[in-house]
Amino acid sequence: MALWLNSARVGGVKVLQNHEGVSQARRTVRLGRTDYGMNAKECYMKNVRRYFTESHYAFITVSTQDRRHLLTRPAVIDAIRNAVKTTIKSHPFEIQAWVVLPDHMHLLIGVKDAGFDTRIRKIKSLTTRALPEFSYLRQSNVSKHKRRQGCLWHNRFYDHMIRNEKELYMYSLYCCFNPVKHGYVKRAVDWPYSTLRKGIASGRYPDSWQYIDESWTIDNFASYDE
Repeated sequence: MALWLNSARVGGVKVLQNHEGVSQARRTVRLGRTDYGMNAKECYMKNVRRYFTESHYAFITVSTQDRRHLLTRPAVIDAIRNAVKTTIKSHPFEIQAWVVLPDHMHLLIGVKDAGFDTRIRKIKSLTTRALPEFSYLRQSNVSKHKRRQGCLWHNRFYDHMIRNEKELYMYSLYCCFNPVKHGYVKRAVDWPYSTLRKGIASGRYPDSWQYIDESWTIDNFASYDE
């Protein structure tokens, strides 16, 4: 399975490469006007360590077919949420971070058995079944129509296996930052389709993450040195 991000380190990142093969230079992390001292990091890393030792984690990106802006439509977002709830019941997993954007979503999930593929395929399938307008009968792609593939999702997804606690931290942060990165909101906490607000309230994420805003450009996002 292709990786959404390839790098020697997600900490001191020399090169990041996305699923389209676009490489980006080394980044640095700052929180703009906010105090992002070691106390917040150390507190969060203690929580991360507990979660990380109990599960296998993967960062997963799922896109719409042809990158159409569909996922934040009310009916679609409801179908996705229901599909996730149903899948958790039949194939349990923990959501460490989750964000849904109009044309793609990122999930950072932990499982006991490392069976990520089964869970993602089921979420995609259940979502499509709940939305007749995206059934294979509406599929314009002849090959996909023959295979009875719906027209909501891209037929593949991209994953990155989380290798250590620092990666778990950084990919959680990336999920929460994503709506700001793409320009949908100025403050990450204003985006309704992510786990940021709930994560701060529950103590899973540092309180300082409530201040993630437009000052976080992609050019100063991600250095967490070894």
